[in-house]
Amino acid sequence: MDYYGLFPKFKFNRSLNEQERQYQLKQHEQIDLKNQSLASEASVITLNTNYMELVDKYYSAKGVGTLISSVGFIATLSVLLYMVLATLFQYSISWEDIGFLFFILLFGVPMVIFMFILLKTEWFAWTHYPIRFDRKNRMVHAHRIDGSSYSVPWDKVFFTLGLSHGKGASKDYYISGHVLAEDNITVVDTFCLPATHGAREPLKRHWEFVRRYMEEGPQAVISVVDFCLPIEHKRESYNFGLLYLISQYDGIPLFLLPILFPFIFLLSFIFSIPRYIAIITSKRPIWSAEIEALCPVAADDPYRVTAENNHKTPWRDIFKDKRKDKK
Repeated sequence: MDYYGLFPKFKFNRSLNEQERQYQLKQHEQIDLKNQSLASEASVITLNTNYMELVDKYYSAKGVGTLISSVGFIATLSVLLYMVLATLFQYSISWEDIGFLFFILLFGVPMVIFMFILLKTEWFAWTHYPIRFDRKNRMVHAHRIDGSSYSVPWDKVFFTLGLSHGKGASKDYYISGHVLAEDNITVVDTFCLPATHGAREPLKRHWEFVRRYMEEGPQAVISVVDFCLPIEHKRESYNFGLLYLISQYDGIPLFLLPILFPFIFLLSFIFSIPRYIAIITSKRPIWSAEIEALCPVAADDPYRVTAENNHKTPWRDIFKDKRKDKK
C-alpha cells in the first residue's frame, strides 16, 4: 500500500537526487527480463494503436487508507465531543475541568483535522488519476491529484525507480516519471506508473510493458492484456471493486486457498465499503478536448482493446491477467 504522492505529497522544485539518477529507466534502452513476461499489472483502461491509458499507482489500494482514516476520524471526533459535552453539562465546572477541556481540545482538534485531511485524499476527490501514453504523438498525458492535467513529451520524461516516503523496514518501490525544468535537473511535476513492489527488480517488467508499447508498438504488448478496467466511461461498480480487491491476493498457493479464502473475502469486503464510498463521492477525470483531439481511435484498429472485450464473467480475465504478471 503506497500512498506517497497523495499523502504526503511529492516535493517539487527540487533537484534530482543521487538515487533517482542511479536507478534511471531510459526510454531507448531495452531491459533483459531473463525470459520473464511483461507485466500489465491489471492496470490497462484501454489500448489501441495510437495510445494506451493506465490507472495510477493509488488505484489498487483505494479504500484501505480511507478505512483507517474514517475509523480514526469518527472515533476521535466521538471521543472529543463526548468529553466536551460531559464537561460542559456538569452541575458545576471547576478550573480543573476547564484545564482538562483545554488539554483535550489542544490534542483532539488537530487529530480530527489530520484524519479529515487523510480522508479527503480519497473521498470527495477523483475516482482515479489516469495516465495516457500517446504513442502517435510521442507524448504522455497525466492527471494531477488536484484534477488538472498536463502533457509532456515522452522523450523528455525522467523515469526512475523510486522509494516511498516511509523508509522503514517495509519499503514500497514504484516507477515515477519526473517532468524536469529546462535545466534537466529540477523536478517540477511527477506522475507514477501503476506498479508498486517491495523490491526494484520486479518493477522492470511493468516498465518494459510501457516502454515497449511506446517504442515498439501495441503488437509488442497486446499478448499480456487479457482484461481492461471498466472505468473508461463510468465509475467503478461496487461488485467490480470487490472483485478487484479480491484479485490482489491472487498468487496464493492453491492448497492454501480453501483455508484462506474466507479471510480474504472478509478483508476485501471490509475494504470494499470505503472504496465504494470513495468512488461514488468522487468526480470522474475527463480529458480536455485538446488531448482527445490528439488521440483519435480508428474504428477498424486491429489492436483496439477496451472493457467491451472483457469476458461476461470478468473474474476469469482479471485473475488470468494477474497470473500472467506473476510469471
